[in-house]
Amino acid sequence: MDNIKLKGKTIEHAYGKIIDIVPAFLEKWTNGKGYILSEADIGLLGVRNFKNYPSILNDYHGTSTLSATKKDIIKVILSYDNLGNHQLTDIAGKALGWINPNEKLVNHGINLDIDDRWKKLKGSGVYTLKRKGLILNEDLTESEAMKHELLLTKLGHPDYVDSKFARPIEEVEEIISGIFKLGKDEHGYTKMMAQNLTSVDKKGILKAWCVGGLGNRAGSIASTYLDIDYRRFAFYSVGDAKTNAKGVNVDKARNQLKELKKVVNVSNYPIEAIEIAINERDVAQEKLSKLTLDKIYFAIKGEIGSDNEDRVRNKLEKILNSSKKSASF
Repeated sequence: MDNIKLKGKTIEHAYGKIIDIVPAFLEKWTNGKGYILSEADIGLLGVRNFKNYPSILNDYHGTSTLSATKKDIIKVILSYDNLGNHQLTDIAGKALGWINPNEKLVNHGINLDIDDRWKKLKGSGVYTLKRKGLILNEDLTESEAMKHELLLTKLGHPDYVDSKFARPIEEVEEIISGIFKLGKDEHGYTKMMAQNLTSVDKKGILKAWCVGGLGNRAGSIASTYLDIDYRRFAFYSVGDAKTNAKGVNVDKARNQLKELKKVVNVSNYPIEAIEIAINERDVAQEKLSKLTLDKIYFAIKGEIGSDNEDRVRNKLEKILNSSKKSASF
């Protein structure tokens, strides 16, 4: 997906593992180059710019909105306490910092049962909910979405969060009603925006909330895997993004081809054939990137017992990874 320019800023995309992307984007945020889009940011930008940039809502995105779960408790960690300048809270900055390739993951998430992490996730921007009473893991009607405590907390509804984290009620309603309208117009959907969480676990685990595309009913999921490849994140850059975040989405094949051209007589080597192969690879990867683990699983989850979720997902992951690697150069 190409970068998207909006009013002097750029939505810059990165692909790969969440544990690799988040540290790179945090470094860019630290250097004042922009911010990682939250779930609410994705929704609002997507609804308002759908006509010209439908990919904002049509594609899967990881977000800076975080989920911490343990037993029947859900903690929502909102990233920014000042929506005007998107300053990370101390807690969100610390929690995002735990998402890195050096962490030993538990159930593919960040282990919160060490160093008192679970207890440290409290205070400004952290909202604690209980699963009981929430509609989870199934699509919602628009009226259900408009009063869903978990969804409204993530979107910053002023009735559910403190004033410095709140968006105007009109913006929250614009996100929900806009997504439902587009879902109906584009796909005929009347139920959407499922709030998907993995099964109850006694372990404390931190993951990033990710939002699916309209074709997948724009559901949210506390990402099952932080260490699986082919995830997509968006970064709102201040100005034109000319390079990718350090260490993210570097196309080694194209870079190596450029170096090859510098040192060989191109007339004696099949350079054009290599370029054609790389372009074909890009087309294949784009198609495969839309076939996500979550899309496949949600399509068949009604036929699978909850006890088998992890085993089925592992099998699907292996199949997808094998397919996507075969499309790589």
